[in-house]
Amino acid sequence: MEYQIMDLLEGKATRRFSSMHNWGSSGSITLDHGLDGATPNLHPAARASSRKKPEDALHPEEVYRLRGEDHDDLEHIEIDHKEARCCNTKYTQSLKHLLPFRPPRKDKSLIPSNNAGMFSYVSVSWLTRLMWRAYKHGLNPSDLWTLQREDGSEVNSERVERLWEDEKGLAEKNKRKPELWRAVWRSIRTRVLVSIFISVFQNILQFLGPSVILKMVLDYINEPETDHSYAGILVGAIFLINVCRGAAFNGMFVVGTHTATRITGAVQALIYKKVMKLKTGGEKLSAQIINFSNNDMERLFEASISCTFLTAMPVIFTMSVVYCIYILGPWALIGQGVYILFYPIMGAIAKAQSNIRVETVKVTDKRVSLMSEILNSMRLIKMYSWEDSFAKKIAGIRKEELKKHRIGALLQAVSSTVTPSISILATIVTFLAYTLSGYSLKSAEAFTIFSVFNAMQFTVGVLPFTIRSIAEAKISLSRIQKLLELPEHKKRTGGLVNNNLALQIKNATFAWEVNNIDFKNKSGPPVSAKGKNKSDTKANGEVKGEKTQTNGHVTSGQANGIKNPVSDGKSEPVKCIETLFNVNVSIARGKLIGVCGSIGSGKSSLISAICGDMKAQSGEVQVNGRLALVTQQAWIYNDTFRENIIVGQKFDEELYRKVLRVCALESDIHLLAEGEMTEIGERGINLSGGQKQRVNLGRAVYSDRDIYLLDDPLSAVDSKVAKHIFNQCILGALSNKTVILVTHATHFLEKCDEIILMQNGKIAERGSHAELVARKGEYFDMIGFDSTRDKSETEEDSGEKKDESVNDVKKEENEDKEGRGKLTTEESRATGSVSGKVYLTFIKESGGWCIASIIFLAIIIFTLTRMFNAIWLQHWLDQGDGSVAERLDNATEYNLTLSDDELKGDISQNPMLWMYQLVYGLSFILLLFTGVIKGIGVTFRVLAGASKLHNKMFESILRAPMSFFDTTPSGRILNRFSRDLDELDVRVPFFLEFLLQGLLFVFGQIILVCFIYVWFVLPLVVIVILFIVVDVFLNAGVRELKRLDNTLKSPVTQHIGSSISGLSVIRAFDKERLFINRMYKLLDKHSSSLLVFRLSNRWFTYRMDFMAICVTVAVTVICVFTKGLVSTALAGLALSTVNGVCVFIPFLMRMKSEFQSRVTSVERIVEYAYDLPSEAPREIPSSQPAEGWPSSGTLELKDVKLRYRPDLPLVLHGISASIKDGEKIGIVGRTGAGKSSLISTLLRMSELDSGSVIVDGVDISKIGLHTLRSNISVIPQDPVLFQGSIRYNLDPFEEHSDDAVWQALERSHLKDVVTKQEHSLHSKVEAAGENFSVGERQLICLTRALLRNSKILLLDEATASVDIETDHLIQTTIKEAFVSSTVLTIAHRLNTVANYDRIMVLDAGRLSEFDSPENLMRTEGSLFKEMMQAMGVNTVEQMKALT
Repeated sequence: MEYQIMDLLEGKATRRFSSMHNWGSSGSITLDHGLDGATPNLHPAARASSRKKPEDALHPEEVYRLRGEDHDDLEHIEIDHKEARCCNTKYTQSLKHLLPFRPPRKDKSLIPSNNAGMFSYVSVSWLTRLMWRAYKHGLNPSDLWTLQREDGSEVNSERVERLWEDEKGLAEKNKRKPELWRAVWRSIRTRVLVSIFISVFQNILQFLGPSVILKMVLDYINEPETDHSYAGILVGAIFLINVCRGAAFNGMFVVGTHTATRITGAVQALIYKKVMKLKTGGEKLSAQIINFSNNDMERLFEASISCTFLTAMPVIFTMSVVYCIYILGPWALIGQGVYILFYPIMGAIAKAQSNIRVETVKVTDKRVSLMSEILNSMRLIKMYSWEDSFAKKIAGIRKEELKKHRIGALLQAVSSTVTPSISILATIVTFLAYTLSGYSLKSAEAFTIFSVFNAMQFTVGVLPFTIRSIAEAKISLSRIQKLLELPEHKKRTGGLVNNNLALQIKNATFAWEVNNIDFKNKSGPPVSAKGKNKSDTKANGEVKGEKTQTNGHVTSGQANGIKNPVSDGKSEPVKCIETLFNVNVSIARGKLIGVCGSIGSGKSSLISAICGDMKAQSGEVQVNGRLALVTQQAWIYNDTFRENIIVGQKFDEELYRKVLRVCALESDIHLLAEGEMTEIGERGINLSGGQKQRVNLGRAVYSDRDIYLLDDPLSAVDSKVAKHIFNQCILGALSNKTVILVTHATHFLEKCDEIILMQNGKIAERGSHAELVARKGEYFDMIGFDSTRDKSETEEDSGEKKDESVNDVKKEENEDKEGRGKLTTEESRATGSVSGKVYLTFIKESGGWCIASIIFLAIIIFTLTRMFNAIWLQHWLDQGDGSVAERLDNATEYNLTLSDDELKGDISQNPMLWMYQLVYGLSFILLLFTGVIKGIGVTFRVLAGASKLHNKMFESILRAPMSFFDTTPSGRILNRFSRDLDELDVRVPFFLEFLLQGLLFVFGQIILVCFIYVWFVLPLVVIVILFIVVDVFLNAGVRELKRLDNTLKSPVTQHIGSSISGLSVIRAFDKERLFINRMYKLLDKHSSSLLVFRLSNRWFTYRMDFMAICVTVAVTVICVFTKGLVSTALAGLALSTVNGVCVFIPFLMRMKSEFQSRVTSVERIVEYAYDLPSEAPREIPSSQPAEGWPSSGTLELKDVKLRYRPDLPLVLHGISASIKDGEKIGIVGRTGAGKSSLISTLLRMSELDSGSVIVDGVDISKIGLHTLRSNISVIPQDPVLFQGSIRYNLDPFEEHSDDAVWQALERSHLKDVVTKQEHSLHSKVEAAGENFSVGERQLICLTRALLRNSKILLLDEATASVDIETDHLIQTTIKEAFVSSTVLTIAHRLNTVANYDRIMVLDAGRLSEFDSPENLMRTEGSLFKEMMQAMGVNTVEQMKALT
């Protein structure tokens, strides 16, 4: 049955809508029946907080699920209808797993596990076909199944979110602090309890085998009578018990793995949804969230599985105490006492490891955050040749991180030694006490006790791992909780005040809310109010993150957000920094309002206040209409060109073409390899600055909103295109819309209906252009720098000739464009087993073969010491009272039949008893000593290797060419430095030590059994062959799935980073639901690979376990059917050994498989460390130019051709030009004409396709990159600042004195801004310079250039974001400071280059004109002249007056 959703919304008043998505995608609507017919139909968004799920229903209801394939707008959505289930059938689907067999599922694309019968579910047999495919052909993401809905992130995140809200309510009711772990526990409680029940059953079976059944076998061997039927029953019992134990163990893990997949997907989705509601963002938050998603989820996953082991300890311990007392009497309590003492010791070690983990995470977060910043600013770092500075910073943080890791490694070494030793110590203490008291120890009793203690060893071994996993998960959840508790933007409710107004602000003071929280500490220190006097500067760490739609609602400052904590002495989660003061604005519908002012005056903050990002400390805000935002720095995400404009909306061909036309994007489509379907790289890497801003503007126009907030969009485009956009877009397409335009261009301001002049966070002047000019106030002074244009000419040209450069650009002449539209490369994945080269590289970096051999020898000694303990016990027992040989002779002589106990006598009567006891005791001391040496050796050397690999990988990344970063998402690279490196630092040492230790121990034990029973060699050979077949061939699936897991994690990381950087835009356009749904899809893809990878481990381990069971049965058969051939002590040694091996092998095989899969992280790190392409050398001593080069600054371009990658078309076509020393060259042209590309050739950001660049007689392609870049000053198009102090950002190598820095700041007109900072030069700069306005960031970049004072200065639209007055002052500074330098300036404001010596006009990558501005103005048809005319300048005199 299907319902049309609009019918439901309009025609059924008796139904109450519990929740509904704003966007058409997978989700659900719940309609409750039987309610009062008068119940109002509330807007779905108003009921979003009360979403109900079918399993929570207490009365009949219908569930309507939105289909993913349906249209996005509600008019085209149909919804499936199904009857809800009652509470009693909540677990019907889960209980079906108890059916032995179930028919195959209908939908073959879904993971089969949830529809599998008990046998298939427990043995993971449904995965066999995929494992064979992995072995034969390898795997691709398309080979994976789709995650079933009940395992998906959407369903589970909504459940956790609801439980978290319940927990907050309960906490408030009980007057305690809410704790996220309680909500998480409630969400997985039922499944964990089921796992615990299975675990208890498995523990009972695990105990019966090596205790009761083993005792029965040894008693049978000890007796002289033979009963084959009884022997057969014993063998059958051992087989049955072990098979059931293995099945229960595997089933427990399968349930746990599903649970862990659900909760990690849910928590990640919950985090992402919270981020979408935050008022904060930026690089720092992005790094934190990525760390949550990568590292903390690993901890939560492990804890969700391993928490079931907590019950193993009390169950096994209780049974062993009872049985051991039954065997030995009260003396057995001594051994149990050793275990009891051991638990607090291991608990203390686990706690210490958790504390170290907390400290390590702090440092790791810091490193990942800096790494994220470096990757996002790599172009600038290379331009400045600052690689060494950042390498030093990373090295310092990494050194601190390794110190923490070494402490953790030391604790791990102690733990890995003590854990296997505790059963041996318990056995030694028990037997020594028993024999010293004069009791006789029998072989059957001794090896039963020995076997019981060995069986306990597994339980004890996993205890510290379990405790540590749970503790680390709790720490991770507490960190995540701090994020969830941050204040969020909520949609405001209220009535309309004035419908004729689009916007009204009354007596409002606005403040930025600063997160005063440390995700790593329990409480954050107070944040000082830095920058409080600087109007357009946000507080440290604050990002213009949130754009909220307020449809005509009024908000009072008193009710909005959290009270200002400045006056409160307590450490609050937020701190308010007042930025805008006493703002009064009323804007009528359909008006065009211009906003201007000097840098830092509060223009961008006013836009943010209107959006709702800032807190209204007082006053009222009324926004009547839907907002569209164009940010000052364009946000582009990794998708097609078209999708960046339509952003998930229904495609309207006519509207789309109109948007391209009015935003001057038509010709750019032709330049792109695949037109509008060309993939745009992360952060718009393959677009020019102007193109990015026009796409940003196009997105706003296409959205068809009511109020448009345009934050200086025209500064990034040239004057001709700016005029086209202003006339065709702002005055044309948006003519009936309310537009608030921030701009510094006065020739646009005068066409605005009203102008607002901002100054020091206040509205200084307001009125029309004519009114403000008549007042002769601040506005009059500002336009004095730009008042020489001929206005009549401007009016005459308002019709605007068709922009030839916009519409007449030819497509590239290349016959085969196929594939060029794809920018981002697919992430490479190795196939087959991990290359031997990876292991060899790792051994080499960890110290070489010599160190590896010593460590291996230490592990062998440790293993032999463990084995010696059991062998010595057998030898001691076989010696009896010392008269065994005499009794044996008598029995032979008199033909007597003696039992084994009668033959050996009472061992307490042996005259050498003291010697046996002493050696038995000393063996434990040797065990501890060799164990600690082994543990420290393995973990410390692995960390040393990890350190070297990190350094090489980081160096390789720094040396990679920009083309690598253009085609590789930063999330993919960051994954190597976060998740993969975490695996190498923490997991690989643990698994490697455990694996080496375990494999040698199992190998030694099997060899020992072969010595005792030679016949055992025959079944062993068969089983070993099967082991090798399964391990070598079918384990390929585990590796392949781990690689897919790594690969599919990168898009999640990338999506998080991209979303946080564009939070303001996403929220302004109400696209949160769209991006959350994309996150759901990415999470589910990754969760699918993660679930199948983890279950492949169980598939592999279960089959290994079965073969281990065969080994146990084979030894038991040989023992019972060949009794009398060896002593009871030897038989006991063999059986207890093989029982221990049988219990241990599944865990060992799991660890082996985990290790092999995690080595893929090492493989990925080695790939980036050694296999990345590299730039030219930084230094070439043989061709080093003379000291002081360049001394004059002459430049010669000879037929310069450039393409960014071999498969892309040329972007510069044979440019030739000669520039004299000291000449000032202006570079102009339409956006995308190749201006920035020309600048990049001078810095060799991309190597030339052909041609050459000569600087002072030196071919720059022949010298080192550091030599070149460090001798050229550059002010880039996108101003970038880094975390650290202001001084660090100006002079990272500390090459200049403070006086020189202050002098440069004064010349760049930044001295006043820096002086007002709390710590002056040493004031904090947040990631990406978020606490400075864009204009201020550009001035800081200018200061860098002034300090470097090179003979060549490159300015790439360096003053685009500053006001005209500041621009005039900067140009004056450049003239004075670089009077003898060669200056190349890319400018869209032509007045900045009107007085330059020559102008270089580029058009579609070709040099169109190159002459003095005067000559170009006199040349008919000159492109430069046309651009001048577009801004109203028609004569040489007018042009000269501009300067």
